[in-house]
Amino acid sequence: MTINLSMRELTEKDLKEAVEMYIAIFSAEPWNDELTVPQITEYVSSMMAMNTYIGYYLTDSLTNEKIGYSLGFIKPWYQGKEYVIDTFLIAGKHQGKGFGSAFLEMIKEELAKKGIPTILLDTEEKMPAADFYKKNGFKHLTDNVTFYVSF
Repeated sequence: MTINLSMRELTEKDLKEAVEMYIAIFSAEPWNDELTVPQITEYVSSMMAMNTYIGYYLTDSLTNEKIGYSLGFIKPWYQGKEYVIDTFLIAGKHQGKGFGSAFLEMIKEELAKKGIPTILLDTEEKMPAADFYKKNGFKHLTDNVTFYVSF
C-alpha cells in the first residue's frame, strides 16, 4: 500500500480524532497512562486556544487517513522564535516506518518559511521517543533540568 504524506494545520474540526489518537497512543505501552476523553479534550482544546498555537496533522493525501500530529506553540526568545512541541505522535500502526522523521522534516520546512529556526521539546529520557529525537538531530541539553511543584 502506497502512502502519500501530506501535512496541514491541525484545527478545531480535528479535535475529536486528535483526542482519540492521543488516548490510543498514550494509553498503550510504553506509557500506559490512564486518560479520559474529557481530560484530553480539555488539554488539546486549551493548546489550540493559545494565541501562539501551531499544530500540524500528518495525513495520507490519497485516503485522508490521519497518521500523526504535532501540538505546539511559538515561544519568543532573545535569539529569535522557537517552536515548542508539547505533543508529537504517530499512530501505532504507522510507527517505525519513517513517517515520524518525514513529519519532523516537513515541520522544519514550514517553520523555516515562518522564520522560526529552532524546535524545542522534552521527553522522558528512558522512553523510545528520546532515541527517536536524537536520531533526528535533536541535542540533549545537558545543562538543563526540568523542575515542577505541585500545590
